[in-house]
Amino acid sequence: MLKHLHIKNLALIEDLQLPFAPGFTTLTGETGAGKSILLDALGLTLGNRADASLVRHGAKKADITAEYDLSQLPIVQNWLEEQDLENDEPDQCLMRRTVTAEGRSKAYINGIAVPLAQLKALADQLIDIHGQHEHQSLMKPQQQLKLLDAYGQLQTQQATVAQHFKVWQTLKQQLETQQAAQSDQQSRLELLQFQLNEFEKVAPQENEFTELAEEQTTLSHANEILTASETAYAAIEGSEYDHAPAAATQVQTAIEALEQIADYQPALQTQIEQLNQSLIELQETAADIRHFSQNIELDPARLQEVEERLAELHGLAKKYLIEPEALLEKQQQIEAELHSITHADESLEQLQQAVDEAEETYMQAALSLSQSRQVAAEQLAQAVTQSMQTLGMPNGQFAIEFQPLDTPAASGLDKISFQVTANPGQPLQPLTKVASGGELSRISLSIQVATAEVASLPTLIFDEVDVGIGGGIAEVVGQKMQQLGQNRQILSITHLPQVAAHGHQHLQVQKQTDGQTTTTQVKLLTPKERIEELARMLGGMKITQQTRKHAEEMLQNAQA
Repeated sequence: MLKHLHIKNLALIEDLQLPFAPGFTTLTGETGAGKSILLDALGLTLGNRADASLVRHGAKKADITAEYDLSQLPIVQNWLEEQDLENDEPDQCLMRRTVTAEGRSKAYINGIAVPLAQLKALADQLIDIHGQHEHQSLMKPQQQLKLLDAYGQLQTQQATVAQHFKVWQTLKQQLETQQAAQSDQQSRLELLQFQLNEFEKVAPQENEFTELAEEQTTLSHANEILTASETAYAAIEGSEYDHAPAAATQVQTAIEALEQIADYQPALQTQIEQLNQSLIELQETAADIRHFSQNIELDPARLQEVEERLAELHGLAKKYLIEPEALLEKQQQIEAELHSITHADESLEQLQQAVDEAEETYMQAALSLSQSRQVAAEQLAQAVTQSMQTLGMPNGQFAIEFQPLDTPAASGLDKISFQVTANPGQPLQPLTKVASGGELSRISLSIQVATAEVASLPTLIFDEVDVGIGGGIAEVVGQKMQQLGQNRQILSITHLPQVAAHGHQHLQVQKQTDGQTTTTQVKLLTPKERIEELARMLGGMKITQQTRKHAEEMLQNAQA
């Protein structure tokens, strides 16, 4: 529940500490005293739109913090833990909002900066505000459906229907896209087949271009390669045509010379071993060169064949604006797309089946939701009818009419209309056709009270929803709210003393001025002060002893 509200520099409020208690709390004050400012402040902590005009004149920023007691709300505590927003004291939660004079705002949960959407997500689990103009939104069919789902606690079921609808529509769109594309694919199919024929005629192989390019280099320089190889071999091992000293022979001579003096100079043994190793490496290198040169052929015919194949690969690659090494990959892409198109019928059949299954899943969920709504509608109709009859419309009746939507929607298959009649002999008609503003206000209040009785939120605020009623009816409204306050926290901003008298606590909004500045303060009234405030509400500017006596009697009766 809402435990405390701290407001700094908001409109006429300079610094206000406002405690809240369980049960039914009424909030009253003269017109213009600033009752709406409190709702504006609370609304900011709930994620409402920030406006720089709300910042107190001369202040740099407004700062509002709402403290909630979560001791009876384990679901909210778990939500905070999942979001890594838990407080050191798990039973406590702080929701804060700042607004600068330039209009910038920041939101915080337990001291941690959060996006506004996250603040709203938390607020949706804690508090609900019923506004004095809510009867205007009650005219909208979507709002009526939302209220019915809230009354029947069908939000989870409706969310499931919406999810199934989204899946169905997504698959349906994919099917329509593929069907539209299929009609344009014949020309694409012919092009792909032509391209594939070109590739199959050339038949590029994996790594073929790289290997042919290497072979072409070798064949075109075969004579130079052979000459250089023979020269290198002769330099190492010698040649029968050239009697120049060979490297291997020279190393062998050096080894033999050192071996002759090794007995006199043992230290030379290391050098002898190194020379022997060098001789072995020279001989192995010469053998490798000889083997390599023996595989080099002067083959003009093969060179021409390789160059013609390379030209063929180059030509195909140039036509498709790719590198020759990517020819095989391009061919595989063409084959894959061609396969996809030629097997499109199979894909369409599978997609059509998926669409049908998704539609069936949606329809089953939507029909189940419709049945649940029918049950909830009967219960809500009875509750609102009973409430209307206690609010000065003894012959009032309320019903909910169902009609199928023209096309299925995320909300389900239902279109509903709130139907009412306030007078005997008059048929039920849509709420939008109710002429009397007073009747509409009472009907709206009846609906709000009925839905509030099944609300799961711990805190409900009624903002002058009792406009347009008075007398004994106002007393019934006070009784209903007092009754609601037995199970949850109720706050009512009211101008009716009959309602205010039923509050378990009574807060008064006061406007104070020193001639230069004006501030708004809120005071928790004592029993004696409550009588004075009720007398003011009853008698206006001039309060008589008779008015005070009437106020005292009203308070005693309401609290009995």
